[in-house]
Amino acid sequence: MADGGTIEHRIIDLIGSDYSTEAAYAGDLINAAINEISDMVSEEVLLKYSPSPTTVTSASGVSIEDKRILKVTRIDANGGIERECTGLDRIEFATAQDSGSIHYATVHSPIYKLHSDNAASTLVIFPNCDESGQEGKIFYFPYIADSYNPLAITQASVNTSLFLPSTLIHAIALKSSINILKAYISNQVQDEEDIELMQMIQAQMGLLEKDFSTEIQRYTGTGEAKAE
Repeated sequence: MADGGTIEHRIIDLIGSDYSTEAAYAGDLINAAINEISDMVSEEVLLKYSPSPTTVTSASGVSIEDKRILKVTRIDANGGIERECTGLDRIEFATAQDSGSIHYATVHSPIYKLHSDNAASTLVIFPNCDESGQEGKIFYFPYIADSYNPLAITQASVNTSLFLPSTLIHAIALKSSINILKAYISNQVQDEEDIELMQMIQAQMGLLEKDFSTEIQRYTGTGEAKAE
């Protein structure tokens, strides 16, 4: 009996070693599973495992493409207090920049918005950040790109490689297996293959979906792992 297996080992244990040939883009389906799971996990949990925050030191802000924003802060003075920024839509943000408005944002009540005029979103903080101590920080979860290969990741490296709790590795293997089986069934339907075989695979997928629902409930329900 072995333990400490990789994501790939776990997928093979669940659905067999032919997974990579039965689904031509299995890697994309596994990465999609990781991103789907990250969207189910609370910001509180993701914040605990997030990478170093992105620093904002100008009025132009920074790109947030392919990132889930967890928290935005701004330091109110050189050597001052780090304060959480309130997220506003573009109209509210514009109003809060008006010094004559009762809603005017100050260094003690900073704000941010997602700026999307250039077809690629940036995050902008007000009052403007600078390089003289009044910097902003963006805490985020980085979504997995299609080119990323997570197969060799073990439970011990989930934290540092995927910025997720290490105990989520089983949920990742389950959701990856479900995605791969769905692709396999789709291919079989289009090729008009063995109906009995498809029914067996659908039954297996149903069991995996049930197991996944139970496993992810630890992070989306009331279990201890939710506040991990």
